[in-house]
Amino acid sequence: MTRKGAGDSNWLTQPDHPLTARVMVNRIWQHHFGRGLVQTPNDFGVRGLPPTHPELLDHLAIEFIRRRWSVKSMHRLIMLSATYQQASGPVADPAYASFPRRRLSAEELRDAILMVSGELDRTPGEGHPFPPPAKWGYTQHSPFSAVYDHNRRSVYLMTQRLKRHPFLALFDGADPNASTADRLDTTVPTQALFFLNDPFVHTAADRWAGRLLADNADDSTRIEHAWRTAIGRGPSEVEAVEAAEFLSVYRNELQAQPVNEIERMSLAAYLRTLIGSNEFLHVD
Repeated sequence: MTRKGAGDSNWLTQPDHPLTARVMVNRIWQHHFGRGLVQTPNDFGVRGLPPTHPELLDHLAIEFIRRRWSVKSMHRLIMLSATYQQASGPVADPAYASFPRRRLSAEELRDAILMVSGELDRTPGEGHPFPPPAKWGYTQHSPFSAVYDHNRRSVYLMTQRLKRHPFLALFDGADPNASTADRLDTTVPTQALFFLNDPFVHTAADRWAGRLLADNADDSTRIEHAWRTAIGRGPSEVEAVEAAEFLSVYRNELQAQPVNEIERMSLAAYLRTLIGSNEFLHVD
C-alpha cells in the first residue's frame, strides 16, 4: 500500500488500507460474540495473535468497505447470520459460538437503572459546567477533579484522565488513560453494597415506586409490571409469592410511618432487590 500524502485526511479509510477495515470489523465481531476473530484487538502487528479465521475476517472487511463503512450495516449483517442466531451451548469451533452470558458494562448498567426508573433523559448531552478559566488554580498536588452527574445516557458523562466517575470505577469502566480493548469484570463486596445503600439506587427505586403507585393497581399487578420492565418477563409463581411476602414483612416493620409512606417505602425496597438481581445485571 502507498500511504497518501500528509495533507490527505482520508488516507486511513482508503479501500487499499490493509488494517482499518479489519480492525473495525474485528471489534464489531467481538462486541457480538465476546471475542474477536483476532483475539488481540489492539495489536494486529507481529506481536499480536493471528486471526482464527482469516478468510472470514477478510470477507467482513470487504463487506464493510463495500457497504460504505456503515457500522449499522455490519451489525445487521452479523445479527442476521445463522451463527449469531444459534442457541447457546457447546460448539466445535469457539469462534462461532453464540455470545456468552455477560454482566452489563458500567455504562449499560447505569443507563438501565435510569431507564427502569423512568428517569432516563434521552436528550443529547450538553457542555459540562466547568469553572471559568479565571478561577483555575490547579497544580500537580491539587489537580482538577469534578463529577457532573445528570440523568442523560452514560456516554455523556464527563471523562477525565486522572479520576474516573465513581460509578464507572466501581463497575469496571474503561481506564481513561489507556485504550481498553476488552474490559475485565470484577466481583467485589462494594458492588453489592452499592445496590443496598447508594443514593443513586435509592432515588431511582423511589421514583420508580412512585410511578407504579400512581396507577392505583394492586400489589400483584405492580409486581408483574416491575418484573416485565426490569427483567423482560413476568415473575414465576414462586417469585410472585416471595415478592408478596417481602412487601408484607417490610410493611410490618414500618408501622410507625404514615400509610402512604409505608406503601412507597416497601415497594421501593423491593424494586432495589430487582435492580440488584443477577438477571437484571446480566445479558444472557
